This record gives sequence, C-alpha cells and structure tokens, in this order.
Amino acid sequence: MLAPPTILAGALTVLSLFVHGVLADRFGWDLAGGALLPMAGLGDVWSAYFSSWHGVAGGTTSAASPAMAVLGVFGVLGGPDVAVSLLLLLAMPAAGLVAYAATRRSGLDRWIRAGGAAAYALIPAATDAVAAGRLDIVVVHIAAPAVAAGLTSLVTRADVRWLPMSTLCALGLALLGAFSPITYGMAVVGLLIAFVVLPTPAGRTGRGIPALVLVVLLPLALLMPWLPTLVSHPALLLHGITGPADPATVTGLLGLHPAGGVPLGIALVLAAVVACVLAPGRHLVPGLVLTALGVTGLLVVGLVHVTPLTGGAAAAGYAGAPLIVLGMGLVGIVLGACRGGLPAMGSLSTSGRAPAAGVAGGALTLAALVLAVSFASTAEQPRGEVRAGGGLQLAADLEAELADGGRGVLVLGQGGRADEGAVADRLTAARTPSFGDDALAPVDGMTERLEGWRYGILAGSRDALTNAAAAGVLFVVLPPGEDGAAVQRDAGDLVEPVTSTSDGRTVLRLTPESGQVTLVSPEQAHRAVSGAAPSDELMRGEAIASVDARLPEAHVRVSDGPEGRLLVLAAEHAPGWTATVDGEPVPITPAWGHQVAVSVPESESEVVVQYSSPAHGVFLLGSVAALLFATLTAIPSRRPRV
Repeated sequence: MLAPPTILAGALTVLSLFVHGVLADRFGWDLAGGALLPMAGLGDVWSAYFSSWHGVAGGTTSAASPAMAVLGVFGVLGGPDVAVSLLLLLAMPAAGLVAYAATRRSGLDRWIRAGGAAAYALIPAATDAVAAGRLDIVVVHIAAPAVAAGLTSLVTRADVRWLPMSTLCALGLALLGAFSPITYGMAVVGLLIAFVVLPTPAGRTGRGIPALVLVVLLPLALLMPWLPTLVSHPALLLHGITGPADPATVTGLLGLHPAGGVPLGIALVLAAVVACVLAPGRHLVPGLVLTALGVTGLLVVGLVHVTPLTGGAAAAGYAGAPLIVLGMGLVGIVLGACRGGLPAMGSLSTSGRAPAAGVAGGALTLAALVLAVSFASTAEQPRGEVRAGGGLQLAADLEAELADGGRGVLVLGQGGRADEGAVADRLTAARTPSFGDDALAPVDGMTERLEGWRYGILAGSRDALTNAAAAGVLFVVLPPGEDGAAVQRDAGDLVEPVTSTSDGRTVLRLTPESGQVTLVSPEQAHRAVSGAAPSDELMRGEAIASVDARLPEAHVRVSDGPEGRLLVLAAEHAPGWTATVDGEPVPITPAWGHQVAVSVPESESEVVVQYSSPAHGVFLLGSVAALLFATLTAIPSRRPRV
C-alpha cells in the first residue's frame, strides 16, 4: 500500500481533483472552453475522420486530424466528451505514472523515480495546457515519457526485440503526430541524431537501419490521410490542432509556464544546473539531449510566425509542447545525476556514500519543492477558460433547428493579433463549432470572406447579411459585448433576435430564405454570376425554393420553369465537385464567385451535384493497412530470440 507508485498515483489524483474541483469549476463530463471546443458525439467524430468534405468554413475538402480517430477509439464506452474530460481531469496522475514506468530500467531507487515523476507531472506548462484547453499538449504530456523511453531502448539496448519495439515506438510517434506535429518532429530529430552518433548495440548489427526506417515511416503511413493537408498548410505543423497562442515571455519560458505568471518552474531549471555541477558525466547525456530538443522547439515556435488556418495576422505557436520536452529533459538530468552518484546501488563504499546521498537527497528535496511550487502555481494562475458545460452553445430549440434544416451558424470572432485576444470567425453547417474544426483548412479566400462579413454585419450592411444567408447561414452569433444595435437599426427586416448563447452572446436569425441547396430565379442567378450581391427581395416567396438535400451530395428533380435558373449549394467551390443533368456531365458555375452552382434547363430534369475524392479513400485504406501491420508486429513472438 505504501509503494512509491501507489503513493505517487494517490497524491497526484487527490491534488488533481482538488485543483479541478475546488480551485476551478472543472468537474463534469462535458469540459470545454478556451482552445477546447465542445466535443461532438461519437458518430460525428468518426464521420469527421472518414469524410473527405466537411461543412466547416463554408465547406472544406481538408482532411480531419487523426486525433479524431484516437478520440473515437477512447470514446467508444462513454463518448468522446467523457474521454476528453477524463484526460484533462486525470492528466497529472496519468503523466506521473507513465513517467515513473518509463524510468523502470534506470537502476534508480523507486522513491527517487517517484520524485522525478511527480516533478514531471506538475510541470507548469502541463497545468497551463489543461486550464487553456490545449488537449494536444495534454496528450503530449502523458505520452512523451513512454515514447522517449522506447526510443532510448531501441537505440541503446541489444536485448530488445527490434521489430516489436520499433512498431510500438512508431505507434507512440503517430499518437504524438496526430495531436502535435511539432512534437513528432522533435522526436524524429532526436532519433536521427542518436542513430548517427551512438554506436549500434552489440548483436544488433544490420537491424539498425530497418528499425530506423520503420520508426520514421510507419507513423507517416498511419497519418497518411492527413499528410496532404499538413504539407500544404504549414500552420498545422507550428500551431497544432488547437491553434496559435500569445508569444511566451522570457520569464514564462524560464518558469516553464507559457502563459507567464510567477516563474516557479525555474526551480527545476536551477536543480538541473546543480545536478550537472555535482555529478557531471555521460549519464547526463539523455537529459541534455531532451533539453536541447526542447530549446530548439521553443526557438521554432517563438521565432517562426505563420498565418493561422482560421485567418488573421501571422502568429507564433503555443510553447507548451517544447516546454514539456524541455521539462522532461531537466528531470532526466537530475535523475541522471542521481544515477551517476549511485553507480552500483547498494554497493557503495563509505567514502562514496556521502556525495551520493547528497545528490539523491537533493533530488528528493527538489521533487518535493517542485511539487509544492507547481501546486502554488496552479492555485495562483487564473481559473482558466475550461469548465463543465463550457464553450459556445445555442439554446436547445435552435440547435435542433440547425440539425433538422442543415443550415449554418456564423460565430463572429474578434480580429487582430493572437497576443491581442484575437478570436477566429467560425462557420459550421447543421451544428455549432466543435473540436477539430480549427484544424480543417478552409478553401482559399474563405477566411478573408468571413472577416469581411464580420465587419459588414457589425456595421449593419445588408449586402453582408444577404451574402451570409446565400451561403446557408441561419444564425449569427455576435462577438462578446456586441448587442447588434447597428444591424437591427439598418437591416431590421433581415434579422430578428433569438435566445442568447450559453455565455450570454447575442444571436440573430437571418430571415431571408435559404438552405443547403436552393433553386434561385433567373434574376437572382444573373446577380450570382455577375458579381452583384444577392438581393434580399429575391430571397423570399416564389423567387427562391429551398431543396431538401444534405451536402456533399444533392439529388434534385427540377420541374419545368423559366430559362436561366440556378441550383446553388451552400458549399465553397473546390476541385472534386461534379454535376450532371439527366446523366450528362455539365460544368460547375460558381455563384457569387465562390459557391458551387449548376445551371438548370427549362424542362423537367434530374440534377445531381456531388463531391468525391478518390485519393482520400486510398489514403484511408493505406492507413488501415499500416494499422493492421502495426497491430500484428507490435506483439512479440514467442520464439526465442536468436
């Protein structure tokens, strides 16, 4: 009962529950807020992963992050929202236990290992990630020690089965890459350096290169459907799936706290420096390598600014993942010093026990100190935005109306720079924004279009309202503090107020008729192809007909009518859209310069418009094949190793 891992797990669990239940309102199965958008249901999560088209940002052909598949697996029993809530609530004990298990071959006393694991579990960057809703960093915090230990065993030990170990390491890297591509990059760089610098373990000659190739390439095969999106949108590599952040200050970096505040994490930095002075030697190399990788990652996310997927000014990445790696390296340095001070545990000479005991005692004292100051840091920092029932939610009747009709909700953000509190504009069809949407790349020009609509709607522009309605928008959620006075004064006939959101934001219903698929009159069609804004007078009565269809497919039987009609879809035009009229291929006619539309003949006809991406299906099959291979090879054979 008093074993170190038991006490470690119990203490961290109690501390975690106290922090989340007393210091913050995070007890619940539906945590959301900050960078963490509300989770969709299990079916919607899996659908998002498999689909090649998403009703986000007017319709995007971007592939979803494989993180959705991971959450789909873990959410089989209670749902993805429960899985995410458990990850956040139990991140401290989970990370501590994984870190403790990762050091099982270090030869250190179990209490020293437990102290190091506690220090790692309470790195301020990890507590900040939970408070800010950075789920990707939480996953990195939990999984990184296991991946680091596996890679270390693979390149330094001769008594491991190279194929199962390589596969397990590849699965761990794929998990890191699905949530935090930059962490995957740091791990691969570290692996390549170790492979080049370190000698091949005895008895493993000829197997090093196959192991390296497997570890590097298998994660790419598992992430295959997402690779085209990653390559074409570097912002995902830097910002990850939860988006950009305020640049970290020097004080925040020294304190291992991306959000700044009291730099209490500097205690771990100082302890690592003291450990290097007291017990220098080769035993510090693993920790120093991890520290160097973390510093390199900090330089990349801090100095390289790119435009976020959701638009806005170029921004830096969140420093949480590099700080987690850096913190792991600092803990590794201290544990390495303990190992160097205790070269043969239990067989030290009397003369060697004093400095060894000093190093070990210092490590334990350090662990207790870091635990205490990290707890104080957690208590002092803001409650964070993550809470039970957090995130933006519409009234239940409005949510049901969205789901039934398929129209969209436009959530207006706040422009500016990331360090000035910028919030992205979001447009989603048939539902409110949910986790994973910010990792979907909009089509070219859509972020600028959403920004233009925001400025126009807040200024009371009728054209902005009709453009949004033509794109399928039903509800507009105004930014915090906006009451919509200007738009209701200047375009009151186009909007009507409805129930506010769960966080008190004003919601307006657009009154012009629209839908996911609409048949518009020749007069409106002329405006659509000539560049004029939609006429609100032509979005009522017999001038427009909403069609019962769900994108990305529309099968419509059109009756006889005047020449020049247009079938308009609430979907952004992109390669992959095709249309047929009575089975004959016809060209796509962009409406208002960006929406998918098809010219309809005068006579009764069958019109089919759909999106397809054969490449996405091939990539999915490739990733499934890679997963099957990984599952089969990760299980060690019972045959004796030769």
